[in-house]
Amino acid sequence: MASITQQIPNFLGGVSTQPDDQKVLGEVKEIVNGYLDPTFGLVKRNGFAWKANLGANSASTYASGHWFFFRFDSSEAYVGVIKSQTVKMWNVATGVEKTIANQSSQAYLNGGINDFQVVSRLDQIIILNKTVTVATAGTTPGSSFTTVANVSDLPAAASNTGAYYKIANTGAADDDYYVKSNGTIWEEAARPNITLGYDASTLPHRIRRDSSGNFTFEVCPFIGRTVGDLTTNPNASFTGKKISHLFFSNNRLGFLSDENVILSQPNDFFNFFVISAFVQSDADPIDLSCVSLRPVKLTAAIPVTQGVVLFSRQQQFMLFSDTGVLTPALAVVKSISNYEVDDVIAPVELGTSIILVNKTADYCRTISMITQGQNASPVFVDIGKSVTQYIPNTIDAIFSNSQNSLVGLYDQSSSRAYFYRSYEEGENIIMRGWYSWEMPGNVQFMQTDNDEVFTVTQQGTQLTLLTSQLNTIPTSTQVSSGSIKDSNPSFDFIADPLSARFINNETRIYIPFEVISGLTPVAVQDAASGSTFSGFFQTCTTGTDSVGTYFAIAGKDLSTLDWLVGYKLEFKVDMPYLFRRSGELVDTSAYLTINRIKFSLGLSGQCNFKITPNRQPQITFDATSMTSGQYEFDKVPIEDRIIFTVPVMQRNTNFELQVSSDNPYVVSLTSAMWEGKYSDKHYTRL
Repeated sequence: MASITQQIPNFLGGVSTQPDDQKVLGEVKEIVNGYLDPTFGLVKRNGFAWKANLGANSASTYASGHWFFFRFDSSEAYVGVIKSQTVKMWNVATGVEKTIANQSSQAYLNGGINDFQVVSRLDQIIILNKTVTVATAGTTPGSSFTTVANVSDLPAAASNTGAYYKIANTGAADDDYYVKSNGTIWEEAARPNITLGYDASTLPHRIRRDSSGNFTFEVCPFIGRTVGDLTTNPNASFTGKKISHLFFSNNRLGFLSDENVILSQPNDFFNFFVISAFVQSDADPIDLSCVSLRPVKLTAAIPVTQGVVLFSRQQQFMLFSDTGVLTPALAVVKSISNYEVDDVIAPVELGTSIILVNKTADYCRTISMITQGQNASPVFVDIGKSVTQYIPNTIDAIFSNSQNSLVGLYDQSSSRAYFYRSYEEGENIIMRGWYSWEMPGNVQFMQTDNDEVFTVTQQGTQLTLLTSQLNTIPTSTQVSSGSIKDSNPSFDFIADPLSARFINNETRIYIPFEVISGLTPVAVQDAASGSTFSGFFQTCTTGTDSVGTYFAIAGKDLSTLDWLVGYKLEFKVDMPYLFRRSGELVDTSAYLTINRIKFSLGLSGQCNFKITPNRQPQITFDATSMTSGQYEFDKVPIEDRIIFTVPVMQRNTNFELQVSSDNPYVVSLTSAMWEGKYSDKHYTRL
């Protein structure tokens, strides 16, 4: 048998559910609590820091609530929830609840998780309740008018102050208009005693931030009819219907209602009436219908370079104009594709593409849509094809981060979140893959902003606000500083303890959050100014006394040390079977024995390599940066450029290999090389 060695250049292919001989080099069976990074490789995710408990019994209080994120500026951002006719918001930096004036017992806020849409713009958070039917309200001023044939028949304005006249022009109703004397001139007006406009209580509301930083919940100032009548200046097509989506485009506020798309006047977001009844203006509202042989109910809209992509369950449309500026005269809607799209989970933008979700009976399909020119059909790619059946059909939310080419999916009944990340340079695909995170509780909400991740998780009856960072692999400077907190530790619920005491021969470290069953509590020694840092961490027991809830370490008095507390998270990578590869050829019929695998680790702490031969006990090998006699006393126990050899001595399909780590430090898998014995005897290869 010939000796053979082959390299796995990286692990940036992510998860694949294809058979192992069909996987692309660099793909694996499963990744839990990992993160794909084109610079550092496959790394263990950063831990989530605890910010706040969101009230007593909050899981019950906000069950099926609609969560949202609002950033006002670089230093002020909030996570909020709408539930039980109330809206609440918490500062993500401090965890402190923000007072919102006039937000309690609002009928418009009555609904569940899928009944609302929240869109923010500058100092406003606009809230849409999709279950409310838009109604009209009020009447226009005046009670009667006099009709004249044309404008030359009008009497003197000075002697008819407050009088209304109708200019009939021809016998057709669509060229009629109305004027009113202000005592000096005749000015265009609305027909007296007809519907003035919309009942603001049935239209989207807003939370407005004033210059003092205070928030107020209020109705939006929708403008009523000021000219024309019900023929020349009709109500928008959403009247008497429900609004299914809102968006901003071309400096207009847009609504979707059934098969119609309606846009306000530009720079006048709450005005859906025309400027003049006898002269059409480019600033007039736009109200168009999506004509199709199929039933159409629009559910989402995303502005793109070519116009606005409109989504219904079975068909997609483009709202556009040849000039690029949407006006009543030039705006056109045309069908561009016929893909099935989930009507609850709205598509999201991802840089130059749009990610949409389609659910099957057993799993969730994720599709990338790239719009082309105005006269070209979009390009669709099923980015979840390699992980068919990996993402469950219970997913109820999706979010994206264009800066990091990241898409995340989750559902409120599960602690697992699924991610897709890609990186391309020109036409070269450097990285493209799926992975998952196991969160410390059911994920009620998750969103990203720049490189920061915000999430709300459920632990029993408690909801907790947590934050973390993307792309923050520790630097050599952070490692040498000896500070665990600065080096972005890899455990969850990271928090400073309330206090520490030595009682009954154990160090009790009092925690600011509740004990969570099913998770492993850990205390990690941090470096205070002028102290010597050991990198010590200890799995703890838990308890409660008259002081509060605590993590306990039995033995000597450690209460004077500086601690961080939290819960362990486990990083796991299930490796596929290894085969001899020659270009695109994968040899599955030869006899191959794997002698050893050499893993190249980037900046890493300790990790484990678990080998489970068929019908034999599991064997674990520890790869650690803490080499005997060489450990540096004043630095985080993380080293760079580690080569660890895992002895195997098994047939290539006779064992399972898992890489794992549950210590509080980062792990970076960069590449691997395997060595073995290979024989192709008794086979003829063409």
